[in-house]
Amino acid sequence: MSSNQVASTVTVQTVPVQAQFNTAGVCLGLVGPGGAFFSPPLTGDTINPSTFQMGGNLIGSSTVPTLGSGWGTGATITSSNTMAFKIVVGTGGAANGSITLPTATNGWFGFAADVTNGSGIFLQLTANSATSVTFTSYSVTTGSAVNMSAGDVVLVNCLAY
Repeated sequence: MSSNQVASTVTVQTVPVQAQFNTAGVCLGLVGPGGAFFSPPLTGDTINPSTFQMGGNLIGSSTVPTLGSGWGTGATITSSNTMAFKIVVGTGGAANGSITLPTATNGWFGFAADVTNGSGIFLQLTANSATSVTFTSYSVTTGSAVNMSAGDVVLVNCLAY
Protein backbone atom coordinates (compact mmCIF):
# COMPACT_ATOMS: atom_id res chain seq x y z
CA MET A 1 0.00 0.00 0.00
CA SER A 2 1.40 3.41 -0.94
CA SER A 3 1.17 6.62 0.99
CA ASN A 4 0.95 10.18 -0.24
CA GLN A 5 3.98 11.81 1.35
CA VAL A 6 4.20 15.58 1.11
CA ALA A 7 7.86 15.73 2.04
CA SER A 8 10.59 13.14 2.17
CA THR A 9 12.15 12.18 5.47
CA VAL A 10 15.33 11.10 3.66
CA THR A 11 18.26 13.55 3.54
CA VAL A 12 20.75 13.15 0.71
CA GLN A 13 23.97 15.16 0.39
CA THR A 14 23.15 18.03 2.70
CA VAL A 15 25.20 21.14 1.88
CA PRO A 16 25.80 23.77 4.59
CA VAL A 17 24.88 27.23 3.33
CA GLN A 18 24.66 30.74 4.71
CA ALA A 19 22.06 33.28 3.56
CA GLN A 20 23.22 36.69 2.31
CA PHE A 21 20.87 39.68 2.80
CA ASN A 22 20.89 43.27 1.53
CA THR A 23 20.35 46.30 3.79
CA ALA A 24 16.58 46.04 3.32
CA GLY A 25 16.61 42.48 4.67
CA VAL A 26 15.93 40.84 1.32
CA CYS A 27 17.67 37.52 0.77
CA LEU A 28 20.04 37.87 -2.17
CA GLY A 29 21.07 34.23 -2.25
CA LEU A 30 22.92 31.48 -0.45
CA VAL A 31 26.68 31.06 -0.05
CA GLY A 32 27.83 27.44 -0.03
CA PRO A 33 31.10 25.58 0.36
CA GLY A 34 34.09 27.24 -1.28
CA GLY A 35 32.16 30.50 -1.68
CA ALA A 36 29.77 29.13 -4.34
CA PHE A 37 26.84 31.56 -4.66
CA PHE A 38 23.32 30.27 -5.27
CA SER A 39 20.83 32.89 -6.46
CA PRO A 40 17.10 32.74 -5.73
CA PRO A 41 14.64 32.84 -8.64
CA LEU A 42 14.47 36.32 -10.15
CA THR A 43 11.08 37.55 -8.96
CA GLY A 44 9.67 40.89 -7.90
CA ASP A 45 9.96 39.78 -4.26
CA THR A 46 13.70 39.17 -4.37
CA ILE A 47 15.92 40.62 -7.08
CA ASN A 48 14.51 42.18 -10.23
CA PRO A 49 17.50 43.50 -12.13
CA SER A 50 17.42 45.34 -15.43
CA THR A 51 20.53 43.47 -16.52
CA PHE A 52 21.57 39.83 -16.51
CA GLN A 53 25.19 39.67 -15.38
CA MET A 54 27.78 37.07 -14.54
CA GLY A 55 30.93 38.05 -12.68
CA GLY A 56 29.83 41.69 -12.96
CA ASN A 57 29.78 41.54 -16.78
CA LEU A 58 26.68 42.19 -18.88
CA ILE A 59 25.15 39.14 -20.60
CA GLY A 60 21.69 40.53 -21.40
CA SER A 61 19.72 43.69 -20.75
CA SER A 62 16.11 44.84 -20.43
CA THR A 63 17.05 47.78 -22.68
CA VAL A 64 15.09 47.21 -25.89
CA PRO A 65 17.33 46.92 -28.96
CA THR A 66 16.77 49.40 -31.79
CA LEU A 67 16.84 48.74 -35.52
CA GLY A 68 19.57 50.29 -37.61
CA SER A 69 19.78 50.26 -41.39
CA GLY A 70 18.80 47.40 -43.67
CA TRP A 71 15.49 46.28 -42.19
CA GLY A 72 13.39 48.41 -44.56
CA THR A 73 10.86 51.21 -44.16
CA GLY A 74 8.27 50.48 -41.49
CA ALA A 75 10.22 47.58 -39.93
CA THR A 76 9.15 46.78 -36.38
CA ILE A 77 10.80 45.19 -33.37
CA THR A 78 8.94 43.42 -30.56
CA SER A 79 11.12 43.04 -27.50
CA SER A 80 11.42 43.38 -23.75
CA ASN A 81 15.14 42.57 -23.67
CA THR A 82 18.23 41.78 -25.73
CA MET A 83 18.11 38.03 -25.26
CA ALA A 84 15.16 37.22 -27.55
CA PHE A 85 13.17 39.46 -29.86
CA LYS A 86 11.23 39.59 -33.11
CA ILE A 87 11.78 41.82 -36.14
CA VAL A 88 9.26 42.21 -38.96
CA VAL A 89 11.09 43.40 -42.09
CA GLY A 90 9.66 46.53 -43.74
CA THR A 91 9.48 47.44 -47.42
CA GLY A 92 12.80 47.75 -49.22
CA GLY A 93 14.70 45.46 -46.84
CA ALA A 94 18.37 44.99 -47.70
CA ALA A 95 20.64 41.96 -47.39
CA ASN A 96 22.30 43.44 -44.27
CA GLY A 97 20.41 44.50 -41.15
CA SER A 98 22.02 46.15 -38.13
CA ILE A 99 20.75 46.23 -34.55
CA THR A 100 21.88 48.68 -31.85
CA LEU A 101 22.30 47.25 -28.35
CA PRO A 102 23.43 48.60 -24.95
CA THR A 103 27.18 48.82 -24.40
CA ALA A 104 28.75 45.43 -23.63
CA THR A 105 32.12 44.81 -22.02
CA ASN A 106 33.62 43.31 -25.18
CA GLY A 107 30.92 42.88 -27.80
CA TRP A 108 27.72 41.10 -28.81
CA PHE A 109 27.12 37.67 -30.29
CA GLY A 110 23.82 36.72 -31.88
CA PHE A 111 21.72 34.33 -33.88
CA ALA A 112 18.91 35.25 -36.26
CA ALA A 113 16.44 33.10 -38.18
CA ASP A 114 13.94 34.15 -40.84
CA VAL A 115 10.95 32.03 -39.80
CA THR A 116 8.85 33.23 -42.76
CA ASN A 117 11.31 32.27 -45.50
CA GLY A 118 13.67 29.90 -43.67
CA SER A 119 13.78 27.46 -46.56
CA GLY A 120 14.86 30.24 -48.95
CA ILE A 121 17.30 32.35 -46.93
CA PHE A 122 19.43 32.07 -43.82
CA LEU A 123 20.91 34.86 -41.73
CA GLN A 124 24.47 34.96 -40.44
CA LEU A 125 26.18 37.31 -38.01
CA THR A 126 28.66 39.24 -40.18
CA ALA A 127 29.69 42.14 -37.93
CA ASN A 128 29.61 42.95 -34.23
CA SER A 129 30.88 45.53 -31.78
CA ALA A 130 30.35 46.56 -28.16
CA THR A 131 27.11 48.28 -29.21
CA SER A 132 25.73 46.50 -32.28
CA VAL A 133 25.38 43.42 -34.45
CA THR A 134 24.81 43.07 -38.19
CA PHE A 135 23.21 40.09 -39.87
CA THR A 136 23.42 39.28 -43.58
CA SER A 137 20.79 37.18 -45.36
CA TYR A 138 22.00 34.58 -47.85
CA SER A 139 20.19 32.43 -50.39
CA VAL A 140 20.00 28.80 -49.34
CA THR A 141 20.40 27.64 -52.95
CA THR A 142 23.13 29.99 -54.26
CA GLY A 143 24.90 31.14 -51.10
CA SER A 144 24.79 34.73 -52.38
CA ALA A 145 23.63 37.66 -50.27
CA VAL A 146 19.94 38.42 -50.97
CA ASN A 147 17.55 41.09 -49.74
CA MET A 148 15.07 40.26 -47.02
CA SER A 149 11.42 40.55 -48.06
CA ALA A 150 8.79 42.86 -46.56
CA GLY A 151 6.80 41.04 -43.90
CA ASP A 152 9.48 38.45 -43.17
CA VAL A 153 9.56 37.60 -39.46
CA VAL A 154 13.09 37.32 -38.08
CA LEU A 155 13.65 35.93 -34.58
CA VAL A 156 16.87 37.10 -32.93
CA ASN A 157 18.79 36.50 -29.74
CA CYS A 158 21.87 38.43 -28.64
CA LEU A 159 24.24 37.83 -25.76
CA ALA A 160 27.02 40.11 -24.58
CA TYR A 161 30.50 38.70 -24.10
